[in-house]
Amino acid sequence: MTDDQLKQLIESNAKSIAALSDAMATEREAIAADREERRAERGQLYQYLGRIAAAQSNFYEVQADYYHQLAVLSERQIRTEEQIVKILKHLSITE
Repeated sequence: MTDDQLKQLIESNAKSIAALSDAMATEREAIAADREERRAERGQLYQYLGRIAAAQSNFYEVQADYYHQLAVLSERQIRTEEQIVKILKHLSITE
């Protein structure tokens, strides 16, 4: 190989190395941006999961209150029916 050919080969290799370095730097930046985007999305996901957990907790509280109110109404109905029976017995005795 002649000196000119060696210089051309060296220049070609240098350009290839520079291009590969630029490509690697671009890829690193893309990977870093991807990681940052995933980190932000993960943060949003945790916020959404927190909101869902809070909503679920509120739902269970409402459901528990609903069942408690049903139990109270059931007890009231039983007492009312007992009073009606007493009144009817009292009316049938006095007649």
